[in-house]
Amino acid sequence: MTILKIHSPLNPTKTDDVLRCILCAVICALILSGCASISHKRDILAVVDGEPITEADLEYSLDVAHRRENLSSAGDLNISQYLQKLIDERLIIQEARRMGMDEYPEVQKKIDAYILRESVMRLYEDEIASKVTVSEEDIVNFYKENYERLSLGIIEVDSKEDADKILAQLKNGEDFMELARKYSAYSHKNNNGTVTLRRNALSPALAAAVSGLKPGEITGVTRSGRKYYILKLMDRQEAPDDELPRVRKNIERAIRRQREAARSDEYLKYLREKADLKINREILASIDPSVKGAERERLLKDKRPLVELDGSILTVGEFAAMIPKNYMQPVKKILDNWIDSKLVDTEALSRHYEKRSPLKGMVFRYRNQVLMNTFIKEVLSPNVKISDKDLKDYYLSHKEDFLRPVRYNIQQITLKTREEAEDTLRSLQNGADFAWLAKNRSVDEAASRGGNIGWVAAHQLPGPAREIVKKLKPGEISPVLEIKPFYRIIRLQKKTGKEPYEFDRVKEAVRRRVFAEKYRELYDGYVDRLKQGARIKIYNDAVESFEKMFMK
Repeated sequence: MTILKIHSPLNPTKTDDVLRCILCAVICALILSGCASISHKRDILAVVDGEPITEADLEYSLDVAHRRENLSSAGDLNISQYLQKLIDERLIIQEARRMGMDEYPEVQKKIDAYILRESVMRLYEDEIASKVTVSEEDIVNFYKENYERLSLGIIEVDSKEDADKILAQLKNGEDFMELARKYSAYSHKNNNGTVTLRRNALSPALAAAVSGLKPGEITGVTRSGRKYYILKLMDRQEAPDDELPRVRKNIERAIRRQREAARSDEYLKYLREKADLKINREILASIDPSVKGAERERLLKDKRPLVELDGSILTVGEFAAMIPKNYMQPVKKILDNWIDSKLVDTEALSRHYEKRSPLKGMVFRYRNQVLMNTFIKEVLSPNVKISDKDLKDYYLSHKEDFLRPVRYNIQQITLKTREEAEDTLRSLQNGADFAWLAKNRSVDEAASRGGNIGWVAAHQLPGPAREIVKKLKPGEISPVLEIKPFYRIIRLQKKTGKEPYEFDRVKEAVRRRVFAEKYRELYDGYVDRLKQGARIKIYNDAVESFEKMFMK
């Protein structure tokens, strides 16, 4: 009995049709010795040993190669060349499967992590993002509330004790502004301690404190950060209508973030309620994460169950290992975060998004990418052999690729005004000594050295000087260059040629070049051998159609 294993990036809208076509083709090939081929579907560009390469596969490959969102702007790409690259990779991937690499634990671990990450994102979209809406009324109300202008008197002090004393004085009738000038550390105290700003520029604590005030009223003592405040509302002004269009998108994002956070809390509460969750509170209270040495080692080896969640068990030792050395959160908060994360992961995986489009196709392509990388790591890269002679030979025949940049030895004179600079340039043109003028007129730190700044590469010079210095001959002087806020004149004393770096300096760069060449030779040879026994069909009409669509 022959068992057929079909590995295919099936098109999401034509899964059953394509699968039937593949099965028919394979069966016909077995019975009629290869007299049939897979029926042509528009989205299939090629077939490699029974596995179709689709438009989606090619788009994914192009996206990975170019890391661009709008691939339609890349109309000069050679699509046929990229398709051939994809065919070569598919042959390698099939070879990796034949070698059993898809069963490697590290491969499966990467794929499982990818499925989990993508599933959680889809769960978030389904249960959080898609259930949050922001209306025009919401935006307008948020704008009116948070963008109103508040004129405030502000007293800021470092301690609650000082703030309480000042508040008592205010209640006894003393003038707010006098006390602000006398005691406040606020940066605007020289402006009588007042400031006008948008409500959303205040910290949440201060915004809440002034929310119900009427003009002339003061708050109680309010802490914000490490400071203590007393605020007096001088005036309120409605948010101006003409500013709303400019901040509309920011407001919509802010409202959405708030609502998604609230929906997330609500959904996590729901997951906890339906979960089979048991926490040993007594053990949790006894855990001291600050222990060190032998005590910490004992804690890490503690196998007692701390949490049981839907059949999963978290031991004391596993939990202790999760707590960072310089932990800032309470231990319970760290445990709550783990429980929430576990609940979300379990729920996301239970929905099996990976069995549905589009994630099904994404997982197939990611698995292929992992297999390709594994094959390179396990089979190809270890067989790239590089000797010291290879490195030396490559360096000697490619010295022009390892040249030092041209370097310039220059003097400069820096002046504050164009008039001074033009006058200095005329003096130089009339034969004045450059070093003498630099010492007596230049305002930069090189003046004491006669303007000599030593050897530099062009990229180390300010913009206006980079191109000028390349055109100067030794001994020549530049025109006046404006290098804000100053003006500069430079004189080229000497320059070097393009000399190659010493071998030891560039040895690692040479090694990378040699490795790339030998790897490509090995890769191409391997692919050529795989092609000899492969059945490859390219649908040129589909490729041309895709190319036209791609270049639109």
